[in-house]
Amino acid sequence: MTYYWVGHLRVISFFGAGIILLNFSAADIVIPDTDDPGLGLPPIVIPEDSKLTKSIAKLGKKLFFDKLLSRDGTISCATCHVPEQGFTQNDKPKSVGIDGKIGRRNTPTLLNVAFADSLFVDGRASSLEDQAWQPILAEDEMGNSSVSEVLDKISSDKKYQSMFKESFGEKSVRKDTVAIALSAYQRVLVSGESSYDRWYYESEGDAMGASAQRGYQLFAGQAQCWHCHQIAGPGVLFSDNLFHNTGVSFRSHKLGASEDLGRYEITKIDYDKRTFKTPTLRNVALTAPYMHDGSLSTLEEVVRFYNDGGSDDPLLSPIIGSLNLSKNDIKDIVQFLHALNGNLPLKD
Repeated sequence: MTYYWVGHLRVISFFGAGIILLNFSAADIVIPDTDDPGLGLPPIVIPEDSKLTKSIAKLGKKLFFDKLLSRDGTISCATCHVPEQGFTQNDKPKSVGIDGKIGRRNTPTLLNVAFADSLFVDGRASSLEDQAWQPILAEDEMGNSSVSEVLDKISSDKKYQSMFKESFGEKSVRKDTVAIALSAYQRVLVSGESSYDRWYYESEGDAMGASAQRGYQLFAGQAQCWHCHQIAGPGVLFSDNLFHNTGVSFRSHKLGASEDLGRYEITKIDYDKRTFKTPTLRNVALTAPYMHDGSLSTLEEVVRFYNDGGSDDPLLSPIIGSLNLSKNDIKDIVQFLHALNGNLPLKD
């Protein structure tokens, strides 16, 4: 592990595990190049009815960290999406919202959410703007009873009035501008330039260690991870953005958890029962615990779960099956997954 400086940012580098940037403050917000946001990443597409500017992103960050957005002022977006923990929550299998209410699912990372085709593990939102108000109004998250209740609280703050004026040309606070601001901040949370990216795209032979390189070969071969965590293309997120039944929900229900039918709850299509969206694997070593319900604590447990063929769910995806990986194979795959850690913006 080494420390060095990039401009005014202090950097911590874990050998074989990528780079993490520290001391990321509001003034440090950099709007990514949407055509080329970072080594290994695809272009960012901004919806026609949205915006991405520095002032809007700074407004979105203030909203993101402000507990004012919750019913009783105890919960912010950052309460569950903790920057220092990969914009997720390492110490809780499932998110905990207002009044200590435990949510149904694990908190997903927001790193590289700019590239998501759908939001939530069941895909119920089609964009960040569509997603923005759902946690604010959810009774087990931020607990507000209405949009107007939240808008009134924001509007009463003179600092917000000034920032909305700067960002949108008017002091008035609207549902859509709040969503645009929150979405803008999340779109700057891009994380590429991992050890893998330097090894794969820039042919730096020593960017990944020998174990991680063996892990990549297994990932792309015998372990068949690429079926869902796609690796093809000039910019990849290691996700097909589709929904699969990998046996996790069925297993968890047999162990006593409440049944979670996943994508089926949105589509009502039988085939979608217990299917969940394939997550990105970028920065996955930072975002434990794993699976939609946080039921697996380590990457080793995840790889072993798939090595054993998932579960005996009658609707298990046909691409899931025993992999015959050795203990050393599993260690190599885990090392490769660590090599997907990229440069990471953190709250100061």
